[in-house]
Amino acid sequence: MHGNGLTSQEVKERVSQGLSNDKEERQSRGYLEILAKNLLTPFNVVLFILGIALLYFQELTSAIAATGVIIFNVIVSTAQEWKAKRRLDKIAVLMRPKVNAFRDGELKVIDRSEIVMDDLLFLGAGDQAQVDGVIDDEKSLEMDESLLTGESKTIRKHKGDQVFSGSYCVTGECWMKVTNVGDDTYSAKMLKKARKFEKKSTPLQTETNTVTQILMAIAFIYLMILIVINAFGGHALTTYLKQAVIVLDIVPIALFLLISLTYMIAVVRMADSGVLLQNSNSVESMSHVDTVCMDKTGTITTNNLVFEGIDYVGNDPAATEDLVKKFVSVTGSRNRTVLAIEAKYGHEDVELVDEVQFSSERKFSAVRFRDGEEYRSVYMGAWPFLKDKVTDGTDVTPALKELSSKGLRSVVLFDAGSAELHDASGEIVLPDLKVLAVISIRDEIRPDCKEIISEFVDHGMDIKVISGDDPETVEAIFKLAEIPGERKIISGDKLDSMNEEEFAQAALETNIFGRMRPEQKEKVIDSLRRSGRYVAMVGDGINDVRSIKKAQVGVAVQSGSGAARGVADMVLMNDDFKAIPQAIVEGKRTVSGMRDILRLYITRNFVLAALVLVLLLIFAKCPLRPIQNSLYALLTVSIAAFLMTLWAKPTENKDLVLPGVMRFVLPTTGTITVFALAIYAIFYFGTMEHWMDGAFELAPSYQEICERLNMTMEQVYSKLSIEGSPDHLVPVDLQHTAEINARNAMLLFLLISGILELIILFPLTKRLSITEDYQRDVKPTILALLLLGLTYAFYQIPEVYVTVAETLPVGNMWVFIAGSVAVWYVITLFVLKSPRLQPLSNFFDKMVRRGLQKSFEKQSRKELQEEDD
Repeated sequence: MHGNGLTSQEVKERVSQGLSNDKEERQSRGYLEILAKNLLTPFNVVLFILGIALLYFQELTSAIAATGVIIFNVIVSTAQEWKAKRRLDKIAVLMRPKVNAFRDGELKVIDRSEIVMDDLLFLGAGDQAQVDGVIDDEKSLEMDESLLTGESKTIRKHKGDQVFSGSYCVTGECWMKVTNVGDDTYSAKMLKKARKFEKKSTPLQTETNTVTQILMAIAFIYLMILIVINAFGGHALTTYLKQAVIVLDIVPIALFLLISLTYMIAVVRMADSGVLLQNSNSVESMSHVDTVCMDKTGTITTNNLVFEGIDYVGNDPAATEDLVKKFVSVTGSRNRTVLAIEAKYGHEDVELVDEVQFSSERKFSAVRFRDGEEYRSVYMGAWPFLKDKVTDGTDVTPALKELSSKGLRSVVLFDAGSAELHDASGEIVLPDLKVLAVISIRDEIRPDCKEIISEFVDHGMDIKVISGDDPETVEAIFKLAEIPGERKIISGDKLDSMNEEEFAQAALETNIFGRMRPEQKEKVIDSLRRSGRYVAMVGDGINDVRSIKKAQVGVAVQSGSGAARGVADMVLMNDDFKAIPQAIVEGKRTVSGMRDILRLYITRNFVLAALVLVLLLIFAKCPLRPIQNSLYALLTVSIAAFLMTLWAKPTENKDLVLPGVMRFVLPTTGTITVFALAIYAIFYFGTMEHWMDGAFELAPSYQEICERLNMTMEQVYSKLSIEGSPDHLVPVDLQHTAEINARNAMLLFLLISGILELIILFPLTKRLSITEDYQRDVKPTILALLLLGLTYAFYQIPEVYVTVAETLPVGNMWVFIAGSVAVWYVITLFVLKSPRLQPLSNFFDKMVRRGLQKSFEKQSRKELQEEDD
């Protein structure tokens, strides 16, 4: 008998002594942690250091330009993640595990954070231990510590044995006295190691990492060259700092923040539709899923079972019925099968002597009770696991097959006389058995299961049902539910007899797996992954925990076991399976949005890399000043990318993202770079030879600005063109004027052409579309027009164009750039649609795929190895 537990006063004393479980794992990251993650990235730190150095040399404008976009992205991303955190925390509170504690002489339900040292807690089948403890009293207790040790075998526990946090009760029940709370628990000490294994890189993250590494390598090489050039060139330190800012911007620093923002927007959307995402990137993973594995219960059927009938094998139905009633009254295996039978036969008081509770590994349970002056032992379970012990020659196989063909569950009741259930060492024994009856149970079919399965099939997914029930029973339920399609079934016993190659083939071809043990479910998931499938596992029970964890996307239901929810990537609130197809759509929306964002981002970065190579490293001409580069990023990428995360529409994306992105990026980069360099050359040499005189002029209000700065026009012009201190102003010469004119003409072209990429990506007519997934959407076009208007407005504000553009283009300048952009647009559209570049496209496609395949294989091997360990 268990003790009396703690009193309220004793609980208060332990709380005041810091012996409570309030240092439990948080449901989500803290606010400061989110801010630090977004702010203190390696590239951000480098740019902030450069910004501080520029401030030290009184280069305020350049300092702001170097850090402005980063600060903007940090603010936006952090604010969005904070908002998502607040919403997710509210939802997560509903799913916080509760525990049963014996306090003040009565059983109370408390939050796990309220557990204190020496508390007396009750654990029943399906409950997960939230803290460490020692068993004070138990009844047929078996614990599963697979989440801690990886060992799937259940462990029989007795009074005085240790219970570790993270393990869960498979059968029986116990009272445990708490010995460790908070950070001292076994699971808390393993937390950091466990977290390292839970984070999985998605395909999109792997692809983004690949292109980022390429750009990082380019930037590193450029920086090394700049160091050498400046070491021998004797340039001012501020010159090198400004050049370093431009070179570092080749790396898409803000891209990862934008991906995080995209995920968090999806998280909030999914929360509204009834899905709690415990790993934010799992919504993207859902769009890559091609195989959905699920347990039958809770997906095709509800969690309710209904008694259907009984077939008496013996000659005394009344005596058999009495044993059935006594069995369900005394057994501690209060599963749904027992409850359905008890609802039919009722309950009576029986003295239990010993029992073996049901587990998914054994597939049977047994009780030994006092029946008058005698002892009786009764077994109930699945026929394949007990038939070898039947001694009277009875074979109920035909009856079971008939029931299975009707879609009914079945259990067999056996009489073991007065045999013992355990030997002297405590091991379970199977005595000779006599068949008493076959009991049929009916699953309650979900009314929406046909619709749910159809949605999966419509999304091109391979559906596999992995159940502990007889495979023929599962197939019959498919028929009852009117689920279409050809079905190939197999049992767990047959899988065990296969070699590795045969098993892999069977896992791919079979869609109904029956009589599956937990380790067999996990092995099927593992085999599918090794065969290149992207797998989602949907489960609700304890026997699904390991397979949920093994899948690339683990899905649990709210009403399922705490252990299943704990390892899942996403949890279905209110057990609504319709949310899974919604998650697939949201994942496709996420990937589609990121595909377009990557096209804009990477094009700009590749263009910048090409301009730096030609102008800065070869001809020693600064292509853009930091403030101009920031304006280039803001108008062509940052604003549009942020809005595209909100406007994205779901499209099919079974293929890799990066090859398609590069098919747009490389030709577009080439045309933009050629036109930009041509415009730079025309205006540079045109100024030097005086045949471009009049292309720029000082605005009427420019004189006022000069007076306000107490400088002459020549001094201001010199300040803008000479990379030196304002205290060392010199008159501007022709070469500096040529550089200013050329740089600003090129900047204007880069701005307009970059904005018009939106029109190319989102054309208003199918004829102008460069992709097959054309979708008419006027919002990007409207945005492009607004950005063009904003660009023109910048050149009408003296303070802006003096700081950013340095000069004001006159009418003929606008006409020239507009004409150049028009020619560029036509050529770029032709190039992107032309089949003549297909061989080049195929070359880069294969190159990218080979690189990505190596990355995927490396990542997959790492994840599988970590899980195997």
